[in-house]
Amino acid sequence: MTGLRPVRTVIFAAIAVGCAGLALCSFASDSGTRQNGGNPMASNTAADLDGAWIVQKVKDIDLTPFEDLRFDFDDGTLYGSSPCRSFTTTFGPDIENLMLSPLQFGGGLCDEDTMISERNFFQQISLVNRMEITESGVLVMYNFEQPLLWAKKLTG
Repeated sequence: MTGLRPVRTVIFAAIAVGCAGLALCSFASDSGTRQNGGNPMASNTAADLDGAWIVQKVKDIDLTPFEDLRFDFDDGTLYGSSPCRSFTTTFGPDIENLMLSPLQFGGGLCDEDTMISERNFFQQISLVNRMEITESGVLVMYNFEQPLLWAKKLTG
C-alpha cells in the first residue's frame, strides 16, 4: 500500500490548493446534534434569519480592527460588510445543511493587518455549513459541530 501514499498526498494537495480561493469552496453536512452551548430552539428556517445581525465573536479572529461587522439576510441571500470589502452569497432553505456558495466579494483595500484579519474572517465564513438561532436569540454558525461565529439580531 505504500505505492498509494504519493497519490493520496497529491489528491489532498490538489484539494487544499483548490480551496485556497474562498469563492470556490463550500461545504455541507448532516443536520448535527445542535450542540450550541444552550438549549436548541425548534428547527429554524431561512426566513427566521431575515434582517440585520451584528457579529459578536468569530472563532480565532480578533475583531478589534472591525468596527461593526454586519450581516443582512434577505430571502435566502446573505449580504455582509467588513472593514475593507463587502460580500454576498446565497443559501438554501435548509439552514441545518447548507452551502454558502459562491461567496462574491466587493472591492476595497485597507491596511495590511486589517486585510489579514478580514481574510481570516472570510475563511471562517467559507466553512459554515449549518446555522441555528439559540433560545436567547443568538445566531450561531457552525462547521459541522464546531461553532465558528456568533451574531445578535439588530433591533430598532
